[in-house]
Amino acid sequence: MRYFKKVIEIIINLMIPLIILALMIGISIAFLDLKMIFNSTIEVGFNKLVANILSMFVVIELLRGLIEYFEVQRLRLTLIADAALVFIMREAMIGVYQRYLQFTEIISLAVLLLVIGGIRTLAITYSPGKAKEGRKDE
Repeated sequence: MRYFKKVIEIIINLMIPLIILALMIGISIAFLDLKMIFNSTIEVGFNKLVANILSMFVVIELLRGLIEYFEVQRLRLTLIADAALVFIMREAMIGVYQRYLQFTEIISLAVLLLVIGGIRTLAITYSPGKAKEGRKDE
C-alpha cells in the first residue's frame, strides 16, 4: 500500500505541471484566436474565442480538484461535481450561443445540471466532515 501511495504521489506531481502547461497553451491559443476575429467574420472568431475561454474554466476546475486531492489525499465529490457542472454549462452555453442545440438537448442538459447540482448539494449536506462535527457536539 505504501508503494501505491508513493506512485500515485509521483503521478500527481507530474500531472500538475502538465495541466499548468495546458493552461498556458490554452491562453496563448486564445490570444492567437484574436487574430481570427480580424481576419474572418466577427461571429466566427468570437465563437472560437468563447469556446476556448470556457474550455479553460473546465481545465481550471480539474486542476483545482487535482491539487485538492494532493493536499487531502482523497477525492471530494463536490469537486468532481463542480468540474462536471462547469463542463455541462460550457457545452450548454456554447450550444445555445452557436444555435446548434435542439430543444430536447437543452432540456436534457438542464435535467443533467439539476441532477448533478442535487448530488453536489447532498454531498455537502451529508459530508464526512459534518458527520464528525456532529459527533463532537454530542
